[in-house]
Amino acid sequence: MVKRLLAGPWEHIKERFPDRQIYHRTEGQVRYFAVTTEMQLAAVAGVCLMAVWLAITSVNMVLSARAEGRAEQEMRIIAERHQQQLDEARAAEAAAIAYVESRTSAFDRTAGELQMRTNTLRRLLDFADDLSITRERASPSLDEGRILMAATTNDPSPRQALVEPARTAMDPNADPAQQRVAALLADQESALALVEESAENRLEKLRAVLRLTGMRVDEAARAGPLDAEGGTGGPFIPIDQAPIFSGGLDMDDPFNARIARIAARLVEAEQVEQLLTATPLALPIEGPHRRTSPYGSRIDPFTRRPAFHAGADFAAYRGAPIVSPAPGRVVYAGWRAGYGRTVEVDHGFGFRTRFAHLHSIDVRRGDDVTTGQRLGGMGSTGRSTATHLHYEIWFRGAHVDPEDFIRAGRYVH
Repeated sequence: MVKRLLAGPWEHIKERFPDRQIYHRTEGQVRYFAVTTEMQLAAVAGVCLMAVWLAITSVNMVLSARAEGRAEQEMRIIAERHQQQLDEARAAEAAAIAYVESRTSAFDRTAGELQMRTNTLRRLLDFADDLSITRERASPSLDEGRILMAATTNDPSPRQALVEPARTAMDPNADPAQQRVAALLADQESALALVEESAENRLEKLRAVLRLTGMRVDEAARAGPLDAEGGTGGPFIPIDQAPIFSGGLDMDDPFNARIARIAARLVEAEQVEQLLTATPLALPIEGPHRRTSPYGSRIDPFTRRPAFHAGADFAAYRGAPIVSPAPGRVVYAGWRAGYGRTVEVDHGFGFRTRFAHLHSIDVRRGDDVTTGQRLGGMGSTGRSTATHLHYEIWFRGAHVDPEDFIRAGRYVH
């Protein structure tokens, strides 16, 4: 059945591929070999298989090429993405480095400014220490004590601080370095406030005592201390260019301007303190005594006519110690008409004191005397009715009321 079914197609194939013989001649002999239908079909089948294989291979190569192209494109995309990420990372790194450098530079500037401010503040404190303007320093007085301003009708309440130390609010979200810088700035501000308050309070108290004498402080300061009366001078150097501030100060900086202002106040306080030291505020007599005649108009005890009394009289026992009311130098010690045995002391800044009618003189002209040093003993020499001291205070060539100075001296303890 099968053979009959295949017989038709086989016959048709044999017609297409009949048996063939291929002859060839070699050395006079002719030979041949037969190429049967089966062989031809096998060859055709082989060629078809080869063609199919070539076609499949070509298709695979084309598909592979396309796949490789897509892979290469994806790789390029990935490479570009990675390059972009790398560039972004490098840019972020550069930005971070620039930020760190800027922060470092800002920190260096802040540290340099803090160091400069600290050095300037230290020089100011050293300058204040050299001038002896401190909170605990004893004021010039009879007993080297402190000036205590007692309350008066015009000043019933205790004096308050002139400068309130600045308080810097700390940001809780700030980093520790910023908090530390803020703390240092607050400490510097507090130190400056204390120095300024001390200088202002001291200057205010010194001026208050001097104002009680009735004299003008600026007028007395122009006269100069005792050692400077021979002449002073020199180029004008502002306080902000003084040697304590090496290189001078940039006055456009509020901190430097404040430093210069405080330094000027310290210098002013020192000058006023020198003036107060030279001011004859103490009593000219030690021990029990009584006032017998004030400064001003009175009836002359000899002529019984109105006259002007240029000093104040104090009565005590014969030989009672007469003392210097302030440091100074003896410029006269001897007999003077009308005054009897007399001692005159120059205290500087235009102040002179005169002690008349002495029984004895214990100093000589040219002697330097200190506050409370004995000058002589009370007596009744010269134009005198009884044992007493005639005490005069002269300021810049004019006599003034000693009672004003003695009253001011009560505020110096």
